Amino acid sequence: MKASDPGIGSEFGLSRAGGYRYSFSRCVPDLTPDRVSYVANGRAAIGLAIRHLRQTAGDGRDRALLPAYLCHSMIQPFLEHGLRIDFYPVADDLSIRPRAVANRVDDSTLVVLWMHYFGFGQPESPAPVLGEERPRVTVIDDRTHMLGTDLRAGLLLSDQSIALYSPRKWGAFPDIGLVAWPDKLLPSESLPRLTDRSYDHHFALWRLVGLLLRALYFALPVESLRRHSLRPLRKADALLDRRIRVRKASPVSQFLWHHWKWAEIWRSRRTNFRYLLENWATPEIRPLYRELPDSVCPIGFPVRTADREELRRHLISRAIFPPIHWVRPAQVPAQDFPGTAALAEEELTIPIDQRYGLGQMDWILEALCQI
Repeated sequence: MKASDPGIGSEFGLSRAGGYRYSFSRCVPDLTPDRVSYVANGRAAIGLAIRHLRQTAGDGRDRALLPAYLCHSMIQPFLEHGLRIDFYPVADDLSIRPRAVANRVDDSTLVVLWMHYFGFGQPESPAPVLGEERPRVTVIDDRTHMLGTDLRAGLLLSDQSIALYSPRKWGAFPDIGLVAWPDKLLPSESLPRLTDRSYDHHFALWRLVGLLLRALYFALPVESLRRHSLRPLRKADALLDRRIRVRKASPVSQFLWHHWKWAEIWRSRRTNFRYLLENWATPEIRPLYRELPDSVCPIGFPVRTADREELRRHLISRAIFPPIHWVRPAQVPAQDFPGTAALAEEELTIPIDQRYGLGQMDWILEALCQI
């Protein structure tokens, strides 16, 4: 990698070099026609689901059960909609046991948030256990990390859960979140409608400006442009942190979504993940996943190390910008969930997305060997 290259990781840009893959033909069909709501972002997707459940339940239940391994943005919509939150355990290998969840459900529980991590699906579904023992409890299935895997399978829907996706974690979308409503739980005449048909204009505009500036930065990678390109994206994040507005996705993002060349992205991420795994030579930095099943499209290459901050600083010095999934939210008590609290202190995600090829993966491997 040359010194003039824009580095590895950080935000996408609305260009091929910035990670966007576009086709004039329609690539992503309506895999679940009339069952999907297009909203402004992933948090708005959770908010729409909660709002609908509270309106239809009508019985005063106000408790949500969330996994102990998550980020603050997943907690925010539950709190904004007036729900009390409690947590259930997640194993060190990031698997979730439905029985452990069911044991924590009580009569005041309205919803359970179910999670999949890094594109690797959970080994069991909570639907059979909860459906038999707690039929009034609805599962919100956050499948954002499963987006590539689910597109490959040809299905964006959970049979007995409300499925959510945030595609902007995967590519250069100004604003979009998806809510796939289950046919078994919600007949078509009861599907929720967005009471406000407008868009989240400020959020979408800041994001669009940032993505265009990022595209310029990928074409002309100078430090001052890098800083300027990130500012609009940070402003959009700040708007979302202050308040979640449950609004429609912009027409621009809906168009980009349907013309997104996800199959190319699926291949790129799998190739890069497999290459890192096959050439890994730093045993003190441990990959969270040692195998790549045929059906999986990973969102990143998560690793674990006791010296995360040192590793992160070293990688940034080599123009590699790895995100953290995630910093433990203050609401999750570390003493009750020591395993995931420790993981939150040690996890780092190596970027493997569609912007990069094997040359960049070699650069990452070389940087890791130099620490």
